[in-house]
Amino acid sequence: MVGRPFTSSGCANCRKRKIKSTQTGEAKRPVRQLVGQIKPLALSSTFSVSAEVRAQLFSNFMDTFFASSSSINGKNDSLYFLMARFPTLAGESEPLDRSVIALATTFLAKTKDDRWLGREGLEIYNTALNSMQYALQRGSSPSPNMLYATIIFHTYETMNGGDASSRNCFTHIQGAAAIMTQTNFKTQDVDSLTKAMLTRQKWATAHFMINTEYGSNADRGCLLVQRESTPIDEMFGLVAEWSILRNDLNKIAALEATYREAAYETLLRRCYQLEKKLHEDWLNGPALQLDGDPSLSCREGGWSDSSLMSNSDRFSYEFKNLNAAKIYLLYWVTSLVTSRVIYEAEVLLHGHCDPTKMVSYATKILRSVPYLMQRERQMSSVHVVIFGVSQASRCYIHCGKKEEFERCQEIYRLIALRGFDMAFHMAKEHLAYWYLAQGQPVATKASSLRSEMDSTSELPSVS
Repeated sequence: MVGRPFTSSGCANCRKRKIKSTQTGEAKRPVRQLVGQIKPLALSSTFSVSAEVRAQLFSNFMDTFFASSSSINGKNDSLYFLMARFPTLAGESEPLDRSVIALATTFLAKTKDDRWLGREGLEIYNTALNSMQYALQRGSSPSPNMLYATIIFHTYETMNGGDASSRNCFTHIQGAAAIMTQTNFKTQDVDSLTKAMLTRQKWATAHFMINTEYGSNADRGCLLVQRESTPIDEMFGLVAEWSILRNDLNKIAALEATYREAAYETLLRRCYQLEKKLHEDWLNGPALQLDGDPSLSCREGGWSDSSLMSNSDRFSYEFKNLNAAKIYLLYWVTSLVTSRVIYEAEVLLHGHCDPTKMVSYATKILRSVPYLMQRERQMSSVHVVIFGVSQASRCYIHCGKKEEFERCQEIYRLIALRGFDMAFHMAKEHLAYWYLAQGQPVATKASSLRSEMDSTSELPSVS
């Protein structure tokens, strides 16, 4: 007997995710504010990792990821502070527990080239997404632990080699921003752990705001949450001001021709005001808390990795500490992108502009890389180095500076070999931009980048 073929009565989203549909509003339109458009895989709810295995994975991760160095602490590295505090929170939040173990498992799988462990990490990660989605659909109020888990989510995506990793990472950044606005961080006093979460989130927001196609959609308001009169918070505030200028520059192109000249002139005046805040107000105010300016030193040797030093520029910066190095790099990045807005407005208004100032800031960024990528600091600095080098690379592409651009590519390679696949994707994207800018064919040369990066079996070391 042949009956009527089975037809699911569930909504489209539940059929796609292969889970039972409640046919309610929540099922038809999954929660997007906090977990965005990422659809976790439908995994068995019985999947679990024993406490003993979790402890072993986490311990191995901490020993492998963070160097044994007295210079790494919560002030220098917000991720280190978050991970070091995790054992005191274990068991309080299922999304948090699973997200941290997923991050640890995935990183260890990359360092050991263990595909089986990598699949386990992916499975744990998807159960973490599922548990977060379930908590939100159940009506749980956003909490600091949810913010913590979401920050770990976007950290995980920086290690992911998938084509959608950048979009997924941004989705989690926006989710964390939504949690920040819903848990009254703007008015409540926060503890040191929550401050570390906010700092990590601000760095991620600034990176995507400045360096990616999603920049205009980033929530600049989260850069101002719990703002204090510290060098880093004041700089994040200036990044927020820059984002407004960048968006206004894009809007001017849509104006009628008769109004554009006045609009560009007004925009340039605002840019010059921001430059004053950067180079006078910040340097003579909050920056004084950093215990001294960076100092230049000339190194004829000592860096065993050739990507960290240029053949024509043997100078590098020394800093008082890692925290100061990161903040100065953010200062140079903000100065560079502000100069870029001025450059683009001047070209559109007058037809020409000297890019020398942009190049000088790009040089300062690259001169900070040797300090940041020393072995005892590199894993605490990777996200900052990607942030800075991506802007320097764009500058060198625009100005046609081949040697400097190739150095940026080498730094990307070094970072990708440390397990951060986002660096590979940025290198591939920028290589394509370079060939386009030089009027050369893109497909064949850009596609060979993965094999070139993978051809080095030993990780470059910094002595």
